[in-house]
Amino acid sequence: VDSPPSDFGSGQMFDMIAGRYDMINRVLAMRMDVKWRIDMVERVAQRVPENALLLDVATGTADVALLLSQRLPKAKILGKDPSNNMLDVGRQKVNKQNKKEKILLETGDAQDFSSLETSYFDGGTMAFGIRNVPDRQKALCEIHRVIKPNGVFCILEFSEPDESTGVMGFLAKLFIRHIIPTLGGILSGKPREYLHLQNSIKDFPSPKDFATLMEGLNCGENNGKFLVEEVKQMNFGSVQLYVTTPVQN
Repeated sequence: VDSPPSDFGSGQMFDMIAGRYDMINRVLAMRMDVKWRIDMVERVAQRVPENALLLDVATGTADVALLLSQRLPKAKILGKDPSNNMLDVGRQKVNKQNKKEKILLETGDAQDFSSLETSYFDGGTMAFGIRNVPDRQKALCEIHRVIKPNGVFCILEFSEPDESTGVMGFLAKLFIRHIIPTLGGILSGKPREYLHLQNSIKDFPSPKDFATLMEGLNCGENNGKFLVEEVKQMNFGSVQLYVTTPVQN
């Protein structure tokens, strides 16, 4: 299979794998991804009012949006994603759980939230999406603009474990490099798409470097950035939960 370009992870790519995306995720992560998302949702829930307005960036099939609504039944959640087919799957799940009045799913690119008001949301989430954004700084600044100052923004993302994670981290790296593209390609029938997912993890900055990027932003007139309060290591260093607060310099 030819290696796809680094900017391959667009909404169109996810349109190709949307139908089996949830099933393949559960298989590849052995359902551990559900717990990772629950941990992120809990961090947000502890920091926002019961009737919060929340933004789920790269909402995909709405897994996180639904968990947020289950944890905060009075909250209203906007999910944004560039893949129409992923959103269609998400809307089916939202309808099945009778959450249409609380969750709205819209097509949208994280690099351009010009349709959203400044300082509108109490908090936000982004699960396994930031590594697929071509201009991460632009997207993070857009997210910074629409979340209230001193709100909360949490990111879940993969990275390749480093040497400090020991034998289990080494095995997790092998799993990411070889099992994910092979098994994902077999289950989806789209090997190039799952090779991209492996490449995007390999090319993503280390947790330390990504936290430095978030804290080194200069967004807008007030040179806004994110204060990274916690980086929680999960799954032998292959998954990180970044808990951050939008602040002004």
